[in-house]
Amino acid sequence: MRLENFTAGEISSAVRCGELRLHIGRFTLKISSFLPEFEAAFRQLYAHYPSSINGGAYDYDIDMSPPTFFRRWFHRNSLFRLSGDAPFLPMEVGHALALFEWGLNWAIGTYAHNFLILHSAVVELQGCGVLLAATSGSGKSTLAAELSLQGWRLLSDELALIDSDLRLVPCARPISLKNQSIEVIRARHPAAGFGQFARDTHKGTIAHIPAPKSSVDRNLETCPPRLIVFPKWTAYAALRVEPVGSGQAALRLIDQSFNYPLLGQRGFERMADLVESTEAWELEYSSLDEARDALAQLVSERG
Repeated sequence: MRLENFTAGEISSAVRCGELRLHIGRFTLKISSFLPEFEAAFRQLYAHYPSSINGGAYDYDIDMSPPTFFRRWFHRNSLFRLSGDAPFLPMEVGHALALFEWGLNWAIGTYAHNFLILHSAVVELQGCGVLLAATSGSGKSTLAAELSLQGWRLLSDELALIDSDLRLVPCARPISLKNQSIEVIRARHPAAGFGQFARDTHKGTIAHIPAPKSSVDRNLETCPPRLIVFPKWTAYAALRVEPVGSGQAALRLIDQSFNYPLLGQRGFERMADLVESTEAWELEYSSLDEARDALAQLVSERG
């Protein structure tokens, strides 16, 4: 069943008792919380995801609750716990959903070492997997949001998971947008359905849009990587699309990898296979329309 098939009361009871299981592609999460604000935001953004309220096996045990019993009612804030451990400082209750998303990225990046994990958005069109690999602030999540809202399949806006068969493993989740990107996407796609706004975080204002239902429905369907694109949004820049050599692409991706050093020889071989089996490009743009068209052209040339 999907999360939206349960009533708010059923979800709340399961979350408070630690019985909710959320399935995101290959990962199953145990979700616990005593924060009504988190529950409401969670229900909105994860409505289409396979879920159960009867417990069961899980990969990650995540609790989003106040750090102390007292904090449930006074000076309320939220804390991300993974299997009882709290790797981050508490944040105000209005930031709980953003903290959950950041924490889940950290958990996957820290423990899912059966994959080579890169800091990259991943989309797919016509069977062509495209990595949008860039550092924070480059506009990759904004571009991923635009593409997913224009019919491209979203695999992730943050983490490229590459398995031993050199396949891209989907983990489609809500897309995180910040500051000016929020208004850009909201103006272009008024029906995008933004979730809770987290204001005055260390990254400014954060808001999420749900992953398209069509992408969630295919969250167990891998695809081959065909393109590596290093996007960079620059105000008023003319569109620039230039090839990147495989060696340079590998060096850039290693800098953006969560676990390349930990994988040792497996990481080296998987990275080498990745850059040899794909084409790499640098994309500088100021117009989302031009960037989308340029990417669609690159995909069509691979087809």
